[in-house]
Amino acid sequence: MTKRLLITLFALTALLTGSVRAKADRIVLAPLALTLPANDIKLDTMISPYRRNENFSWVQISTPQGIELEYNRWDLLGDRRLRDSFNIQYPLFSDFGSIPAISIGVRDLLGTGIEKQSLYLSVGKSIFLSDKQINLWKEIKISAGAGTGRFEGVFLGVAARLNCGVSLNAELYRYRPDYSVGVPLLRHLEAKAHSLNGQIYYGLTFQLSR
Repeated sequence: MTKRLLITLFALTALLTGSVRAKADRIVLAPLALTLPANDIKLDTMISPYRRNENFSWVQISTPQGIELEYNRWDLLGDRRLRDSFNIQYPLFSDFGSIPAISIGVRDLLGTGIEKQSLYLSVGKSIFLSDKQINLWKEIKISAGAGTGRFEGVFLGVAARLNCGVSLNAELYRYRPDYSVGVPLLRHLEAKAHSLNGQIYYGLTFQLSR
């Protein structure tokens, strides 16, 4: 079967089936193995004041089955066009006991953005925390995977959150390091600072559970 047919079959399967509930979504740019909690809505934005306001934005919705549907917009320095893409991530297994979370996905399903129908597989696991570690950390998740096209092969990362609410994420994606730090402002709202291959971005994340 052709790549286009595989993508079409995957999209139909993700939209019509599924019963796994999980949580989370991205490390920085690379996908975590866990999708958003069922019925959640998440809005993300990144802006770089050092690159003539180059920016990225995401709108994510998780279905009752935990399937994550995402709209992504890229406004890149030196690119005269705004790039829009539609992404889907489908959870195969949730992180439970000794079983890791596993999900598959496609970025830029319609080929209108910059990732051009890139397929991926992501595997992740929450790290067991000792009684001493629980005093500082709320959760630590590791994730690794591989993808076609713009994924450029293997990616890996860690997403952690302190008990005070601060989030710390790091990844190796497209053979470059990315980092983010998040600080809660209000309920559902978080301010973030990101480093994408050494370029600084600032942003906000709003997540609402329905």
